[in-house]
Amino acid sequence: MNALKYISVVWAIIFTLVCFGGLFESRYSNKKTLTLTGIFMGPLAVVNFVLFIILGPSRYLLVLIPFCTIPSCIFFWVLAKYRDGRFFFTFCMVDTMMLEVLYITFLLDYFFPGDSNVLLFASRMIIYPLIAYYVYKRVRPMYLAVQKNTEKGWFYFTLIGVVFYIAMTFSMAYPVLITERMECMPVLVLMFVLMPYVYMNILKMLRQQQVMYEMKETENILGLQVANLKVRMEEIAAADEKFRVERHNFRHKMQTIAALIDKKEYDKLRNLVDEYNEGIEETKVIRYCNNAVIDAVFASYIHNAESKGICVTTKIVLPDSLQVSEAEFATVIANAIENAINACRQLEDEDRYIDIQVISEPNFMLQISNSFNGEIELDENGIPVNSESDHGFGMRSIVAFCEKNNAFYEFKIDKNRFAIRIVIP
Repeated sequence: MNALKYISVVWAIIFTLVCFGGLFESRYSNKKTLTLTGIFMGPLAVVNFVLFIILGPSRYLLVLIPFCTIPSCIFFWVLAKYRDGRFFFTFCMVDTMMLEVLYITFLLDYFFPGDSNVLLFASRMIIYPLIAYYVYKRVRPMYLAVQKNTEKGWFYFTLIGVVFYIAMTFSMAYPVLITERMECMPVLVLMFVLMPYVYMNILKMLRQQQVMYEMKETENILGLQVANLKVRMEEIAAADEKFRVERHNFRHKMQTIAALIDKKEYDKLRNLVDEYNEGIEETKVIRYCNNAVIDAVFASYIHNAESKGICVTTKIVLPDSLQVSEAEFATVIANAIENAINACRQLEDEDRYIDIQVISEPNFMLQISNSFNGEIELDENGIPVNSESDHGFGMRSIVAFCEKNNAFYEFKIDKNRFAIRIVIP
């Protein structure tokens, strides 16, 4: 019945990689990550499987860390998008939880009367897929979001994972297998109970932190909307006041025009008409689209750009209804235009420009391009990475919006022209 034990070990390795892949973020594409993982982890898994067969469970546990844990940790660290505490905590948490299942099922099978390895095999075949389902269904979305939004504090969690990893492994197998040291069993059982409890509380704390972050983002978005709508209302009120004055003076102006016609003073009449037209133009409020919130954002930031001597051209055709969150899309527009304004301010007045285009057919697309000084870099995913660049601000927010809504995005550099394009299917 050893075959069942060996199959269950392979099963455990597979689902350890599956769960880790659900919480791990690679700096490379999925295809490249999977290819590299297969090339490296395949032979490593074979080597460890052979060692497990040759040495047996008790002796293999003594070489688990140098022959499996450390090599796989180094490999995935090379692939990791976040090469800090976020990676190490994720690695330790997944490994220790999956190892705990391995150890518990081994002990249950050891004390279970009947055919050897049957309970071990059956329990592992059921438990590991259930854990993977829980990870992908409940933990993954929150955990990936927290990794993006939180950079500090992870090493404290990592220390907890490392302590559990070392303590549990050595308690299980050193100096001999735990089944030969039954007096130590209560300590190991306590560790089996304590470790998932600690991890559940860490995940609960991370979830609360993500909720607070989302609430803060919502507050910022609402603040942006209120500020822009307030500015828009002030513009409309000012234009309305000018129009009221013009309407009040309309009768007097008509009398003046009639008098100039009677006197045939056409030059003065022409100048007066031009003057009146200028007054009427001042009452005009430019509308960029019918959506009040989006229109307010465009109006506020375009006015800000023009006040800084930036030439702004627009072609905006917004659909009647948006397929994405109005508030989030307004934030994307605000971030993109503000980045463009900041970049243009580094140039001479005659070189400053921003071009804004929005189309709704065949797909909804936003494109904002601007002049800049040429000092910017893109990473392997085409995202600006230069922290000193004016384009760095708000890019994480824009990328997060696109990933959330399955939108295509790209950042392009053409000499001294920078462009961001977002296409929402």
